[in-house]
Amino acid sequence: MLTTRYLFKNLFSVTVFVAVTLSLVIWLTQSLKLLELVASSDAPPSLFLKLVALTLPRFLEVILPLALVTGILFTYNKMIMDNELVVMRACGFDQFDLARPALTLCAGFMVVIVATTCFLSPLSHSEMKKLRREIKAQYSAFLLREGVFNTFNSDLTVYVRERDAGGDLLGLMIHDRREADKPPVTITAKRGRIFMNGDVPNIMVYDGMRQQMDAQNDMASRLFFSRYTIEIKGLEGEAQERWREASERTLPELFRPDMNDKRDRKNKDAFIVDAHLRLLAPFNTLGFALVALSCILLGPFNRRGQTRKILLAVIIVIALQAGEMALGNAARKQPLLLPALYVLAFAPVFICAFLLHLRGEQWLIRQLRRWRGTPAQIAEASAP
Repeated sequence: MLTTRYLFKNLFSVTVFVAVTLSLVIWLTQSLKLLELVASSDAPPSLFLKLVALTLPRFLEVILPLALVTGILFTYNKMIMDNELVVMRACGFDQFDLARPALTLCAGFMVVIVATTCFLSPLSHSEMKKLRREIKAQYSAFLLREGVFNTFNSDLTVYVRERDAGGDLLGLMIHDRREADKPPVTITAKRGRIFMNGDVPNIMVYDGMRQQMDAQNDMASRLFFSRYTIEIKGLEGEAQERWREASERTLPELFRPDMNDKRDRKNKDAFIVDAHLRLLAPFNTLGFALVALSCILLGPFNRRGQTRKILLAVIIVIALQAGEMALGNAARKQPLLLPALYVLAFAPVFICAFLLHLRGEQWLIRQLRRWRGTPAQIAEASAP
């Protein structure tokens, strides 16, 4: 239908514009942290672009529902002020006819949110953490800042006076306390260079001295060398295998944790709650959209603007989002609260769908008549 396509076109353009704008703003704030990581490690710019791209799916989980609500409120409010919705109502369009384009767009967003929250977001988040560990491991040579004492895992301290144009480290001092059963070792050298031995960085130092206290005779032993190799495992600590958090697991992995793993067994209930939260994410989006539609379409139209209706919709959406976050955190500790999450997600869907129906609108008019005691205004609001 021509009017439906017209409504959908306006909704789609506004919603996409808001989503792109929010994405760029969030990208800008988050990319500063990633830029600092890449710049300090002297990694290639392509890795920065890859890291930024991997952050997008997590943003979409929050951006898409907000963009949809903003698009609905802005588009319908503009059409009310331009008398377009008044004309449509006069032509026989009911509430569901007016809401159908927004619900169609919401259905498309729900599909994207399901794919994003259940699969794309955890995979990209896991890949981003893996890539960050690889950057710290493979480009760890450049994490040694000049003129300061660089400490790793509190057991290894490396001092570099400066780095020349060829990448050599000048004026080195290394204090190693990683072997708990042996006295600390202090190494000084005129110059050195870092190279990778597999995934482990090593420092090759030249023209220096190795000192270590002999605990038996309480004397320091000294070893002068022309070349000496030191394995620096502390620099790539994060590159080791680690336990994956719930945000890094897909939906099937949350429902089927590894019961042989101690931490998986401990967090089994929290994983189940996170899995249900992801399943409920698209229905929360539907609830937000129906709340916005109910607030903006029900009741009398005001050509000067629907400020009160818009504020009411915003307050309800914020309250629903805050309630979902609070209940989600509580359910992770007490799984018996899980049904309350379903009630919170589906209650606004059923209530708003009822109000947008003709019988629901008539019931709302009767309630408003009793509350306000102004039948003329209510009759005018319900007139086609």
